[in-house]
Amino acid sequence: MILDAHRLARGQAICLVASLALVPKAALAGGEAEGRSETSAAASPVHTEPVAAPAGFLPYFRLLGTLQGGTGLRFNNPYRLATPLGDSAESVSRTAAYVDAGLAVLFGAPTLVQHGPALRLSVGLEGVPEQILAPSYLVCREVGSFQPCARVGVPIVLAQDSNAGVEVGLGVSYYLRAGLGVLAEANASLFYGAATREVAYPAYPIVSGQLGVVVSYEVLR
Repeated sequence: MILDAHRLARGQAICLVASLALVPKAALAGGEAEGRSETSAAASPVHTEPVAAPAGFLPYFRLLGTLQGGTGLRFNNPYRLATPLGDSAESVSRTAAYVDAGLAVLFGAPTLVQHGPALRLSVGLEGVPEQILAPSYLVCREVGSFQPCARVGVPIVLAQDSNAGVEVGLGVSYYLRAGLGVLAEANASLFYGAATREVAYPAYPIVSGQLGVVVSYEVLR
């Protein structure tokens, strides 16, 4: 019985030593697993949501359609137009009344300056039929319900006598609704015509004013 007790005690001691020897290995294995998981987490890419652009800088474009009617003053009258405003035929004369249709495409931030190409077609309503096509460049800025604009263009006379000149214009629109407004515009143009006995290269300055409506359509991209 004493021998069996010694054998049992020695067996328990061996099991205790074996269990103690296995503990560090298990702990080490757990540490390595945690290290691998941390390394994998660090190596995996971090997904973040894209930062949205400020609302005032969203790229967009706007379509503008205009329809106006007006008339002007001609400050050089070598052809003795039938509508002089002074005492003689050489004085300032009134140009024919006309209707003007336009289309423009504007680019830029809605809260900043918007600009783009424009095309105007003017058709005379009195006297000799005349059509003028004016490729232009338009610059605008929204201020509340108002939209002041500046324009520079090259008016091309299509009929009767072909000619071309330069033109600048200033206008302002007031929007009654989001896409519909009224428009007032003043223009100054300069044409060079055929020589006369007095002047080899006569210039014909014209100042005109017009009123109409504007339709706006905004497209967010």
